[in-house]
Amino acid sequence: MQQQLNRRQLMQQLAAVTLGTIALPSMGLAGTVFKEHGADPHPIYIPPGGGTKGKVGEMDLLFKLDEAQTGGHIGLWETVIQPGELGAPPHYHNGIDELCYVREGTLHVLCGSELQEVPAGGWHLRPRGVVHTFWNSGPDPARTIDICLPGGHERYMKELASFFENGQRPAPGAMQGLELKYDIHYRFDLLKGIMDQYKVAL
Repeated sequence: MQQQLNRRQLMQQLAAVTLGTIALPSMGLAGTVFKEHGADPHPIYIPPGGGTKGKVGEMDLLFKLDEAQTGGHIGLWETVIQPGELGAPPHYHNGIDELCYVREGTLHVLCGSELQEVPAGGWHLRPRGVVHTFWNSGPDPARTIDICLPGGHERYMKELASFFENGQRPAPGAMQGLELKYDIHYRFDLLKGIMDQYKVAL
């Protein structure tokens, strides 16, 4: 019994030492990553309603965090999608995962061939490399929190929103310009079929 107890204690001590050697360099690395992106790791408070507003068509955006604030790790914004509205044309990213949390209403997400209804309180991951789009086919506005991992996709969203300022629409070729500049690859060939099948508009 004493031998087993000593062995258990030894294993616990080894585990503690191993975790310490893993955790400490990781903590140092996090600080290094932040500094490489021009930011020092520090707490950030965003008050209720705080952030930079934007609009894409009828969709409202409220940008909360960007890659400069998070050492490149994440970008985060809030979205309000009106009933009957498509949130984005079908597209995919090579190096970005998107995570969505539905705060109010219901979102439908088509990711590859999988259609998922995401009610309030639900989360959905749209992984890199998979064609996806999303829409609100419910009777009420859908309010979401959207996170891109790593950060950077919020820069695309902000530039896209600039095309809609003062009631304007994107000029011819503007979307192709965004496609060349950012990690977004549109599948406009799928757009009409999705809009017709699910009775949504862009």
